[in-house]
Amino acid sequence: MKTITISTENSETYSSISNFFIDYYMTEANGEFVKVYLYLVRLLNSSEEVSVAGIADHFNLTENDICRAIKYWISRDVLKLNYDGKGHLNGIVLLPLHAPILDLKMESDAVSILKVSSVVKPEKEEMVARPKVVHMPAPQPEENTDLVAPAKPDFSKQEIMVAFEDENLSDIQYYIETLFGKPLTQSNYSTVLYIYDTLGFSIDLFEFLVDYCVEMKKMNFRYMEAVAIAWFKDGIKTRQEAKEQTATTKTIYKVIFKALGIRRSTPTDTEVELINTWSKDYGFSEALIKTACDKAILAKPGSANFNYVNAILENWHRNNVKTLEDVENLDKAFAAKSARKGTGATVNVNGFNNFNHSKTDSDLEEMEKLLLKEVNS
Repeated sequence: MKTITISTENSETYSSISNFFIDYYMTEANGEFVKVYLYLVRLLNSSEEVSVAGIADHFNLTENDICRAIKYWISRDVLKLNYDGKGHLNGIVLLPLHAPILDLKMESDAVSILKVSSVVKPEKEEMVARPKVVHMPAPQPEENTDLVAPAKPDFSKQEIMVAFEDENLSDIQYYIETLFGKPLTQSNYSTVLYIYDTLGFSIDLFEFLVDYCVEMKKMNFRYMEAVAIAWFKDGIKTRQEAKEQTATTKTIYKVIFKALGIRRSTPTDTEVELINTWSKDYGFSEALIKTACDKAILAKPGSANFNYVNAILENWHRNNVKTLEDVENLDKAFAAKSARKGTGATVNVNGFNNFNHSKTDSDLEEMEKLLLKEVNS
């Protein structure tokens, strides 16, 4: 095949992005952080007035989101801040980028880039004795085994102090404080130690966990611990496994939000728990969950919600529904049962007890009573 050239007929301008950024820095960063950096590069040659509020408006984010992104890139030695003589911030400087291995040779403080898994530490440093983490790591999960997360130990202050002398835990602490934008409390230290030591998270998986919490806009330790326990129960050991599962989960909740007309960008903790129950515990496919949402909308236009969808899916689970064909058969069975009773009822889209639909208040109340009876049973 002959070689080809790439050209353009457009007159728009272009921004130059370092290949180091694409190869090394972008791969580990949160998507919102990447967008902010690229926009800063765009503004570099712009005559426009720049403000944090303006950048936030451009991406429809909060100013805190922008500040978090800037703090992250400062921690990775990608940016630095300039101040005037009075100590007021007056500029952001984009620093030259380097391959990670070069950074470790040039910088005396390797914490500035947190962790580079491909770099081998010098032999002298390997000889330095480091304090051991107090508690034994969790046992490696076996395949096809329902895992139960170990209880959270009651770490003493002394145990926490000794444990956080470990370089990996120190890097995780720095990473969390940078992205969450606040220092760890005593309770936070216990949570971090529990996830790292007791649940056995690698530093790579832990960093992805922190990135995921930031992406979900859930920068709190209670949520982070709940996600970590869920991943442990699912046997997730690597960043790639976690990435694949979260991608699937995000796809499902976006489908649900779209079907139910929910305009929020992220689900609540309760909604996440319900979604996990539907997809993991019940084993329902994305198509079945969407079908339940569609049936909820037909039954309750304008007021269908997660609880109503949950009632439908619980009913399907009790009736051993596995496929869309099973849903059709269940509806037909209810219709036949109603016909035998001589009720003259029509098929209800949810597979609950059926009756002729009416717009009268009494019939709507009766439908609610039948639904509640079915759910409570």
